[in-house]
Amino acid sequence: MRFIRFSSNFLVFAVAIVATAQIQNPGDDDLFRELEVTEIRVTMSAADKTFLLAEENRYAEIYVPADVTFTNTELNVVEVKNVGIRLRGNTARGHDKRSYKIDFREYGGEKFKDYKKINLKPDVNDPTMARELLSMHIYRKMGVPAARIAPAALYMNNEFMGTYLMVEQLDDEFIDKRYGHEEGFLYKCAYGATLQDNGQVYNGDLYESEMNDELDTRAELDLFVDKLNNTASVNFVSVIEQYFDVDMYLRQLAVEAILGHWDGYSYNKNNFYLFYNGQTNRFVFIPYDTDNTWGIDWVGQNWGTFDIEIFYHPSDPRPLTRRILEVPAYQSKYLLYVNNLLSTYFRSDYLLPLFSQLEALFDPWVAQDTYFDNAFGFSRTFFQNNYDYSTSGHVEYGLRGFLNTRYSSTDQYILSTDDAAKRLAVYPNPSTAPMCTLISSSAFSGVKVRDLSGKRVNYTLQQVAPQQWNISLANATPGMYVIQAGEQSIKWVVR
Repeated sequence: MRFIRFSSNFLVFAVAIVATAQIQNPGDDDLFRELEVTEIRVTMSAADKTFLLAEENRYAEIYVPADVTFTNTELNVVEVKNVGIRLRGNTARGHDKRSYKIDFREYGGEKFKDYKKINLKPDVNDPTMARELLSMHIYRKMGVPAARIAPAALYMNNEFMGTYLMVEQLDDEFIDKRYGHEEGFLYKCAYGATLQDNGQVYNGDLYESEMNDELDTRAELDLFVDKLNNTASVNFVSVIEQYFDVDMYLRQLAVEAILGHWDGYSYNKNNFYLFYNGQTNRFVFIPYDTDNTWGIDWVGQNWGTFDIEIFYHPSDPRPLTRRILEVPAYQSKYLLYVNNLLSTYFRSDYLLPLFSQLEALFDPWVAQDTYFDNAFGFSRTFFQNNYDYSTSGHVEYGLRGFLNTRYSSTDQYILSTDDAAKRLAVYPNPSTAPMCTLISSSAFSGVKVRDLSGKRVNYTLQQVAPQQWNISLANATPGMYVIQAGEQSIKWVVR
């Protein structure tokens, strides 16, 4: 199917849109240093190390006791006694460069730097070691709740085990750091979690409970899936906004599509979390596991040129993405966020310096990483080349090559349409109160609000996200107003 072209000068919702709950994505702290390699030295008995790495235990999820020392510029050298370490991951278990989870409380210890657990991922799929870090960086910049990731060098009993990514655990601590509370439920959604079938939601292998499990009857998840699939189209906007943070999802989807994150929900029904916010009574979509991005392909698609307008699997059910993008106003808002990305974080002047920093950061560690080529025959030369060029069958693009191709293909689409909503939008419109949210896809200087007679109207303006502002009028009466942002303008109705 193709979308209905929405070319009105302003968007009209039948109901007022519930504002997105603002989150606080934390930046670097003592442990997670995005542009610094943290040395992690794990000490355990020789027998426990043998057990952990034994072929017959490749799929075991048994912790062994260890002491761990962290070293970086903020921590200097900090030793944590009596932690637990085990193998983690799915496909990662098939490679000799294993993936690990460290639990600071497994053997009676305390949280470390306010973390219960951390993950150590080898990302053997990615020659640059940077794709997952870059993806989560952009998600966070777009205001989407996403894990922090930092480079790490792992040692076990003084043996260098290789270059890793340290990844924040998605749990109640993660939620508390973003939302300031731990009320609600959190589900880790595995491969096959389509959100299509109510019966699925009680399957703990597809929807694994990660928070407040003792209180969770899954009634809220069941109801959300029911409303998503069974609400008539005429009522869909008013209903889905009650149960789901649509705005956050559209932000997420814009990043998912731009980066070609095919191993997420929309294309591969995989790798996402759902957080039921007990204070707003709405679900929030949270992405994770983003190494299959930036041109890596295992499914026979060209992600540098993949259709930006319809980013979901063409045949398998994906009701969350499909039904949301079938709403013309949501489609326009999604494409606005796509355009926002092109003008902010997905552009060469922002990303090229970051690519260079990461390449220089990882390079000396990759040079001594004897496990680096374990999975796909990568070498240090592959690592260096893939910042620019394709390196193997499944790595179809280098980072800089993908950026150029994806930017060009998406920008050409944006330029080919006259949809004003991709440049400037206001929500809700019409509004039942003299308050709205203004979203712009391009930079501007100054905002003016006028009534239809041309008279200036007083207002307050508060920036709440990149290229997004809340506007509140003083003593406004019902009617039509014109909001001007730089050279752009849009009509706004207050009822």
